Amino acid sequence: MDGSFGYRAQLASGRELSGTLNAPDQAAAMSALEALQLKVLELWPAGAPTRTRPLGAEDFKSFNQQLALLIKSGLPLETGLQLLAADAPRGRRVSVLSHISADLQAGLTLPQAVEKHRNEFPADYALLLDAGIRTNNLSDVLVNLGNHLDLRQKLNESLFRALAYPVCVIAALLAVMAFMGLKVFPYFQQFIRQWMITSRQHLFYGSRTPHTPLITKILLDCGAHAPVFVAVIVAFAVLAIGFWLIFRKRPAMLYVEDWVALHIPVLGPMLRAGFIARWCDALRIGVVSGLDLPQAVELADSISASPALTADGIQMNVAMSHGLPLNQTPSGKMLPSSVAATIQSGIAGNNLPETLTVLSEEYTREAQTRMAIAPAIVTPVVLLFIGVMVFLVIYAVALPFVQLLNGVGGPG
Repeated sequence: MDGSFGYRAQLASGRELSGTLNAPDQAAAMSALEALQLKVLELWPAGAPTRTRPLGAEDFKSFNQQLALLIKSGLPLETGLQLLAADAPRGRRVSVLSHISADLQAGLTLPQAVEKHRNEFPADYALLLDAGIRTNNLSDVLVNLGNHLDLRQKLNESLFRALAYPVCVIAALLAVMAFMGLKVFPYFQQFIRQWMITSRQHLFYGSRTPHTPLITKILLDCGAHAPVFVAVIVAFAVLAIGFWLIFRKRPAMLYVEDWVALHIPVLGPMLRAGFIARWCDALRIGVVSGLDLPQAVELADSISASPALTADGIQMNVAMSHGLPLNQTPSGKMLPSSVAATIQSGIAGNNLPETLTVLSEEYTREAQTRMAIAPAIVTPVVLLFIGVMVFLVIYAVALPFVQLLNGVGGPG
């Protein structure tokens, strides 16, 4: 079963690395780490024995915003979280607010309380809180994270708008074809049969034997099996929606998203640019929070939740641990070599946060531009497909009448 695995590994130099890695199983996680020339010291399912569910995207975003406001206001967190829990509508967020408040009253620090309920929060959220507290910059760290969540939501909404129209058009075409197959084609098939009988009786064709054109046969066969096609399409749609609802927050879907981003034309480059933008923005959050660069890379890997980006981040940390500059690291699966080179330039110029901001904004613009262009590419393709389908249907329907008129004209 797919899952997230925590690891502690050692480089050839003796330096230790730790973090999390998404993999189908523990053996695959071990192989991925060993492929990076790491000596695995510990490997364990991260948060496997738990019955809790993570907060939804909106609930976590709201929790993070409320926490930032509490810290800015100076109100004690225990009291503030209790008040928020009392005012919030029932749901997962109320339970989390109450639990965190109770843990703070029991003497735990905020990072410890969040780590205790780590399966209800994004990975390494406690690490981010701890870094913000250590640098006395927690409210700004949470605000930056809120901005990152806004960026992610905007990209997701833009992607949905880019795909909604083509999907609706294709669904409408399938519905029309299903209706014709169920209600129109059966009558047309009866007409064709009667026409062939009449043609033979009146010898319109002389010595020639009238026959149903092949394309008309295919059309009538499709119409005869329209209920099966409709059932298959509906079943596929229901299964697809069910698969999405069940697996959209599980590691298996992360591998599907990565595969689409790396291999599917038009849609893939949009997703990839969005992933890189979010990763760079998350890396900026870690750097601004006071984390050293390897820890910030691990945080960006966790927040981005992309197996390919996680592998690239591990590769980047391995290179840094060997003293290699990032501009000499090979291109990763998801991250192009230009990103690592730009980060190295930011390190050399002592302006890494600003460099990461520029990188994030650049890839955000690229993602939004590709999303704006996508309908201009997809819509003509969809319309061309619809035009071809309509032409074939009209041709298949009209061809028997053409033959009938030729037959009436006598033998040739």
